[in-house]
Amino acid sequence: MSESVIGGIKSVGEALGAPGFVSRVFVAKGKREAAVEAILDAASAQGVPFEFVPPIKLNSLTGAGDHQGIAAKVSPVAYRPFDEWLAEDFTGNGCAVVLDQVQHPKNLGMIIRAAAGAGCAGVVVPARGGALVDDAVVRASAGTVFQMPLVRCGNIAQTLRSLQSAGCWVYGLSGEARQDVFEVDWPRRCALVLGNETHGLRHAVAKACDDQLRIPLAPRVESLNVAVAAGIALFQYARAHSPHFRAS
Repeated sequence: MSESVIGGIKSVGEALGAPGFVSRVFVAKGKREAAVEAILDAASAQGVPFEFVPPIKLNSLTGAGDHQGIAAKVSPVAYRPFDEWLAEDFTGNGCAVVLDQVQHPKNLGMIIRAAAGAGCAGVVVPARGGALVDDAVVRASAGTVFQMPLVRCGNIAQTLRSLQSAGCWVYGLSGEARQDVFEVDWPRRCALVLGNETHGLRHAVAKACDDQLRIPLAPRVESLNVAVAAGIALFQYARAHSPHFRAS
């Protein structure tokens, strides 16, 4: 179930023919024949990152020398392109989770699990700079990764602007914020942005948010694990809007 690596022009091309499963493409430096260019065009169209690497790295990734100068990482879960998800799936009220360079697979898995439990509309991850879905993510999510739309985007700040244009109010979670998650009047259509485990939200991402929220903590406790913080904030949204949290 873990993320696997495939090699060869035909194999990589066919994998890209099922959009969403290829998470990254590797090409040998100097390899620019027509078939490879076609694969790179397909990867670009799907928002799949690619990089040029020494042939020895391809040998290491694939465990063989017959990769034809190209390889790809293939995820067990299909990623949805952001624009497609926004236009087709996230069309009503709900909360989306946007991750700004969350690095650790277990954190990614636990965030996905919390998002699924809170009834979120999807988890948006960057094509570059964050954890990819592998076996550790699947285990940490307790399988909910197969229930939750996993959405791949490019530039996070631009992604937030697109969400805003689609009627979302965007909150960034930050320990420096003045307003806390227990006080805010959660709008029915919103997005919650979570930052890197060590550095939090990048400046450009924080600036692109409409507002920032914090989780109040007892003295001498500086911060919470990002997945724990995500769960606390998301269930405040769910408590405000989900029928599952309302008394009958």
